[in-house]
Amino acid sequence: MPGKLRKMLYASALAVTAFAVGGTGASAKDDISFLVVDYDAPGMGDWWQLLVSTYEEKTGNKVVPRNTPASEYYEQLLIQAASGTGADILTVNPNNIGELLAAGQLMPLTDFLENSGVKDQIVDGGFDALTVDGEIYALPITGRTLELIYNACYLKEAGFDRPPQTPQEFLDYAKKLTVKDDSGRVTRYGANMVNANEDPTYEMLLMWSIANGGSFADADGNFTLDSEPVIAGLKQMKALYDAGVVPKGMTETDQRSLFATGGTAMTIDGQWQFPFIEKNNSDNFDCYKSALHPWDGPGTGGVNMALAVNAATKNPDAAKAFIQTAASAEMQSTFSDHSPYIPYGVNALTDAQKEARPYLEPWIKSSGNAHPVAIPGHADQFNEIWPIVVDAVLLTLRDDRPAEESLAEAQAKLEDCCAK
Repeated sequence: MPGKLRKMLYASALAVTAFAVGGTGASAKDDISFLVVDYDAPGMGDWWQLLVSTYEEKTGNKVVPRNTPASEYYEQLLIQAASGTGADILTVNPNNIGELLAAGQLMPLTDFLENSGVKDQIVDGGFDALTVDGEIYALPITGRTLELIYNACYLKEAGFDRPPQTPQEFLDYAKKLTVKDDSGRVTRYGANMVNANEDPTYEMLLMWSIANGGSFADADGNFTLDSEPVIAGLKQMKALYDAGVVPKGMTETDQRSLFATGGTAMTIDGQWQFPFIEKNNSDNFDCYKSALHPWDGPGTGGVNMALAVNAATKNPDAAKAFIQTAASAEMQSTFSDHSPYIPYGVNALTDAQKEARPYLEPWIKSSGNAHPVAIPGHADQFNEIWPIVVDAVLLTLRDDRPAEESLAEAQAKLEDCCAK
């Protein structure tokens, strides 16, 4: 959300406080309110409801959900925060932690998490993106990385007995797996690679930059788009593009459908693809396998939903007990029964759940060490940053601008608009 719109929402909220949702906490001593996305939706909503009922049964406290659709969540979060009517429990993510913290909305949780043992119940790295200046401000609930998914039947036909493990192998495999008819028209692409004018193209370049040992910024948040690893990452994308082994200009959604129905041999995506494949290509579902991303180092992703406590809550102990319930083995072990995402609890998935969905293994391994998609220190500027990065990608892919020139131009634009 652009900065001007955020300011307008804050101003509007302050002007209409009297009409906003009820105040922090509820009238009963131990009632707590909970700002939650899609509480009534099938799947994730079922888990939220189970969490609330479990907490109420164990504590005798009451939870008042403030249900909001995903499309309105961020607006409601800002309005309620600005008007002083925020819920006791907030659903947050790393992209808005900094902004909410700057507004004084979040309660520090480090001491509570350590003293209660909750911190030890979460996988290593799970709190990293939710930590500011050494203080933890939220409990990770769901996360994702993008890992390799491939059609093992196609690989076997092409003479491969394992998936690619390096960027060069990915390119070589994609070339051999691409099939053309007698007229030269591609009937099966070797790989997916998002290259349309949309933000997943930003993450595609980030992945190949990590694969070459870099990122979009250094440890201090200084942009590094003109660095050698990012240049190498864009050259990897250009090689795939020019080889004609990936769909050109096709959206992420359409590429996912193409892969699921057998029109592509490999992709780098989330575990949610498997239920989609099973629904749309059940006869060939057994051909689809997963593996870790084809490079050393982390995949992209991380926490996409977390629970925080409002700094202004009138019932901090009740709110913290809610956090503790969410992190419990009882709740973590049921998470994957309701959601395709990976929970952050240590050994959260049961043996039965893993046996039923063996394809989850790469995502389980990588969930705690994912590289954030938004640039650390610039998460609130993501909607300003990604179009600049994508423009650079498209200039090189479509217009044959040298990667060095496209990225140098993008670097200058980022320093102009978004340097801190």
